[in-house]
Amino acid sequence: MTHEFKTPISTIALASDVLMRDDIIQNPERLKHYATIISEENQRLKNQVESVLQVSQIDSHKIALNLVEIDMNQLIQRIIKNFEPRISELNGKLELHLDAKKSKIEGDEIHITNILYNLLDNAIKYCDKTPLIIVTTANKHRGLEISVKDNGKGISKQSQKMIFEKFFRVPSGNLHDVKGFGLGLFYVKNMMKLHKGKITLQSSIGVGTMFTLWFHNKK
Repeated sequence: MTHEFKTPISTIALASDVLMRDDIIQNPERLKHYATIISEENQRLKNQVESVLQVSQIDSHKIALNLVEIDMNQLIQRIIKNFEPRISELNGKLELHLDAKKSKIEGDEIHITNILYNLLDNAIKYCDKTPLIIVTTANKHRGLEISVKDNGKGISKQSQKMIFEKFFRVPSGNLHDVKGFGLGLFYVKNMMKLHKGKITLQSSIGVGTMFTLWFHNKK
C-alpha cells in the first residue's frame, strides 16, 4: 500500500513547488486552488493512517464500513482536481464523461476515495507515453458503473488472472521503475466486495487498460 501514501505526498510536493514560484502571488485564484489541494491531500494522508490499519484486517473480515450517501459524480470531480498537477507535469490529459443521472450510492467515503485513487494512480504510473485517462460514469445493469480507462502499457492475459491477488505485481523483466508491494488492487477488489459491488478489467498490451466499477444505486 506504499503508493497510497506516495500519491498524496507527490501531489503535495508538486503543489508546493507551484506555490513557491514568484508569479503565483499575482494570481490569488491559482494560489487558493493549490493551497486547497495541499489541505485536502494532507487530510487524505491522515485518513490513510486509519485505512492502513483497516486493510490489515481484510482477511479477518473485521472491517466496519462507515456508510454514508455519496454522489459519485461530485466525488470524482473533487478527486480529479487533486490529480491535475501530476497530469499537467506529464503534459497529459484527463477526460471526464460523467453521464450517470443517478450518481448516488451508499458507501464508506474514505474507502471509495481510496479505490478511485488507486485506479487513477495506476493509470499514471503504468503509462509509458503521454497519459490519456478517461473517467466515465453511467447507469447500467440497474446500478452505477464507473470506468477508468488509460492508454498505458496494458496487462497480459496471464497477469489479468492474478492481478487482484495479494502481493502480485505485473512482471516487468529487469525493470523496477514502478515501486510497490502489490496490495493496491487486492485492496480495491476486497473493498468492492464489502460494498456489494463488482470490479472488472479489460486490457490489451500496448493499448491500455480499463477498470470498471459497479455499485448499487442508493434507493
